[in-house]
Amino acid sequence: MSRTTIAVLDDDHINCLVRYAIAGHGEITETWARDFFLPEEVEPSEVYAAGNGLHPENGVDLIPMSAGVDVRKGTDASILIFRRGKIDAELMDANPKLKLIQRVGERADTIDLAAAAKRGVTVSCLPRPSLAYTAEHAVLLMLALSKRLIEADETVREGSWDRARVHPENGIAYNWVGLSNLGGLYGATVGIIGLGEVGTLTVAMLRGFGVRIVYCNRTRLPEEKERALGAEYRSMPRLLAESDFVSLHASNLPENKGAMDASIFVQMKPTAFFINTSRGRMVDEAALEDALRNGVIAGAGLDVHETEPRPTPNRFAGLRNVIMSPHIAGGSRQGIIHEVTTLLDNCRAALVGRPVKHRVKAAPR
Repeated sequence: MSRTTIAVLDDDHINCLVRYAIAGHGEITETWARDFFLPEEVEPSEVYAAGNGLHPENGVDLIPMSAGVDVRKGTDASILIFRRGKIDAELMDANPKLKLIQRVGERADTIDLAAAAKRGVTVSCLPRPSLAYTAEHAVLLMLALSKRLIEADETVREGSWDRARVHPENGIAYNWVGLSNLGGLYGATVGIIGLGEVGTLTVAMLRGFGVRIVYCNRTRLPEEKERALGAEYRSMPRLLAESDFVSLHASNLPENKGAMDASIFVQMKPTAFFINTSRGRMVDEAALEDALRNGVIAGAGLDVHETEPRPTPNRFAGLRNVIMSPHIAGGSRQGIIHEVTTLLDNCRAALVGRPVKHRVKAAPR
């Protein structure tokens, strides 16, 4: 039996699951695969089953991360799977057996598509529902905060409003609980910090709400991309000063730890809301608590936290201007099995010459 080689180029969580699905516990431990999903109950066998037809007994070898193989120096891989990094002509030439370049994520801007087409290499960029859900959650938190949704629900449930001040007309009593400072997204300015995949998806979703979008990023986008997105570049100080909502989508890099500190919050409008669906470690929570208690900013929506699960006592628990969720923006972790399965379906298809899903081609010149 002739053997096929697959190379997985990075080791974030979804690619670790891809490794497990192909090679089983020879590459990733069964304990890690089970613990990844907890407290959701998922058996590692479900993940391994997603790799059916791509296991060692099927003639497929996975280049192990522990081998420290540099694909730029050449391998016999037929498939490259990656999430982050650059795939250029030089790398393709070093791997002459390539049939498929599979990116985990729908952006193709780090892949030389023209070089792939010239060499007959198929390229697929897999949209990830979990990233779209995260973008949705950021918008959800903006809406819930500006409309004071949690307080409104609690007050209606508890029946705690001043009946003497409510005079329904024809059975209609607008805002009978008397909430003030109600708003929304329409006409607001939203500042996006970090225009990676989730930040870009958030921008796309926000366009339907009639907002003005400004962004800051390590690298400014070309003007044509800014126009296509409908987003205006700003320095960090200008973004903070202009925005009614500041939504964090920056990369979880070591240098970003605690970057959202008191110096950031003091530059925001006192009526502005801070949203974090990225990583909690990037926020100085003591500084955020001070800003929320002292009216430096109006509120915060947090799906991610400095320590997870949140410790008890919870510094934000008594604050009515904070909405918290337990790191659920990306949806159920079981949904990642579907992402892994779709990716591996492409691998199976490419190896037998069938069309792959989410194929990306170079734009015609």
